[in-house]
Amino acid sequence: MSRVAIGTALVLATTAGLALPASAAQAAPVSAVTTVASGPAVPAGFEAHYTNGVVLTWTANKDESTTGYRIYRWRTADGPDTAQVIATAGKVPFAGRHVDETELDKGGVHYSYAITAIGRDGAESAFSTPRDIVRPWHAAPVDVAATLADGTLNIRWKQPEAGDRPDHWLIYRSKTAPVRPETGAELFHEAGGPDVTLQVPEKEGNDYYYAVVAITPARSAYSKSVRPTITERKPGTPAAPVMWNVGSVGNQGEIALVSWDDGKAKPGDPRIVGYNVYRWTSEERPDATDRGGATKLNPAPVTGRSLQDPDVKDGTKYWYAVTAVTADGIESAPAAPVLYWTA
Repeated sequence: MSRVAIGTALVLATTAGLALPASAAQAAPVSAVTTVASGPAVPAGFEAHYTNGVVLTWTANKDESTTGYRIYRWRTADGPDTAQVIATAGKVPFAGRHVDETELDKGGVHYSYAITAIGRDGAESAFSTPRDIVRPWHAAPVDVAATLADGTLNIRWKQPEAGDRPDHWLIYRSKTAPVRPETGAELFHEAGGPDVTLQVPEKEGNDYYYAVVAITPARSAYSKSVRPTITERKPGTPAAPVMWNVGSVGNQGEIALVSWDDGKAKPGDPRIVGYNVYRWTSEERPDATDRGGATKLNPAPVTGRSLQDPDVKDGTKYWYAVTAVTADGIESAPAAPVLYWTA
């Protein structure tokens, strides 16, 4: 099936010789469009750029015969003969705009877009100048997990290597799964790294499912939706501290500064006499409940809320976690590990 111009109307010619209006087969591949003498003018100023979708803009036709527009897309390598109609637009007074948010390939694939004008009698103009664009892409986060203990919610995930490196991540939540806009998902937190620890009301934290979206600034798809696993604290065990930050001191960042808070026990559990600080050297986030591979940095419980670690090297990833200790030696669960790394 191919597109041909007959008289003043653009029709589709089939091998059986039956003529159909072009609008009756928009989903069919089309070849280059032939200009019809009395048809509408080719739209001018057609442009394409990417901002959370392919944004297409054009200058409105001034002739009275134009009643709308058709937008086409094809893989650049396959040529315009494979173009498909992806949208139609009505008549606009000054400028037209359409955003193509279709999830296509995994990125790095060249796509071409063009637009035509539609006349009152169904005639269609030739293609505008095609615009090529590479859709940026990155994968959705994987291995998403969440735990909730003593009002401390920890959400962590991994980012696949494929695609562009995200600038940040957005955590969404909803009371039903999967977490999507149609299920009432709300933006819960913006994260700078793939590991977040937040204080939330105990019941509220477990009322929700959570999912993560990576931003490059293009958006990834939503990750798998997860509900937090609740960790019950043993009777008599103090609440786990909450890690505040691991920063650096010194001109070259050669000393790591670990800081934390009492967490759920704030403003202070009278049984707590100090804290133990543990460090792992690992590319991946360690299981802080398994301290067999960790280095304990303090010979005696730390009575303050911070500790300096001078034994760090550039290019090595260190993870820190803190536990609370009572006078009779009972140790709390560890806080969620926090990464420290200098290039």
